[in-house]
Amino acid sequence: MPPPLFMGSHPWPVLLTAVLLLSLVPASAQPNQEEANAGALLDVMVLSASCLSNESCEADRPAHLIEYFSADWCEPCQQVSEQLRMSSDPSVVILQHHPSPQDTTFLSDSKLRNDVDYRLMFYPSLVVDGTHLLTGTRQAMDLNLTLENQSSNWSGLEQVQLVNGTLQWNASINGTLAAWLVAPVPHETTGELHPSVAYRRLSAPAEAGELMLSADSWMDNTSVVVLLEREGVRTLNVASLAPTGSLDPNDGGEGLPERQRENEGTLPLLVGLALVLALLPAMVSHVRLLRTKGDVAIHENGSEE
Repeated sequence: MPPPLFMGSHPWPVLLTAVLLLSLVPASAQPNQEEANAGALLDVMVLSASCLSNESCEADRPAHLIEYFSADWCEPCQQVSEQLRMSSDPSVVILQHHPSPQDTTFLSDSKLRNDVDYRLMFYPSLVVDGTHLLTGTRQAMDLNLTLENQSSNWSGLEQVQLVNGTLQWNASINGTLAAWLVAPVPHETTGELHPSVAYRRLSAPAEAGELMLSADSWMDNTSVVVLLEREGVRTLNVASLAPTGSLDPNDGGEGLPERQRENEGTLPLLVGLALVLALLPAMVSHVRLLRTKGDVAIHENGSEE
């Protein structure tokens, strides 16, 4: 009887092939711990600058929150900034982040928001209600349509007010309450006014019910955007099919358009296939050698008989 094909052989080609094939399994088919611990925006309340000029101020809940990630060195951002300045809908609140260290108005908390919470890759980017993403000037043109089609359904905060420098609230949902201080800030080069750039963030557990907000170091015309959130990485839905035409925030220069999520596995797939093809001749030679050894063993057994 001929010996099994791989008897006495080294199994490394088979094992290596198995590893390569496993590496080609799409990431979506593997368990994702991040999805189980996904963050979320639960509620939004705003204390306007005019309200904060009073001794006590009660917050209002806006219809929508737009988080705008930009940089003053980013030329396409100027077009999006102008678009947002032209917006006059009082039910929409804009929280503008400057996460680029190259800006004089850089805020480290905004960078964490950009890099950790939303994992954004390009400027300008707009995050609508914590769930929908628009990247670049072309996609920003679909902002109004996104707002019309999006329903926030926020809840969790009640009786949010600022009394004698203390932010007070009642929370029916556990999470983190973050108070973003925003104020009008001029563009570094054009002088155009950004209406609401974040310059400080303070936070507390939602169950604490209060947070000290000392107004001694506040910028002029400061407003407070209060967010009730569940900590964790956010899953964003791309809200436009238009090309991004965006800028890479890592180098401040022109970058390639952002690839869609479904194409993220293309490069690993191609690399894996290249490795399999590169190893194929060695694997064929190995199999032929094993067959030759098998034939020799059969011949020797027959000679002995």
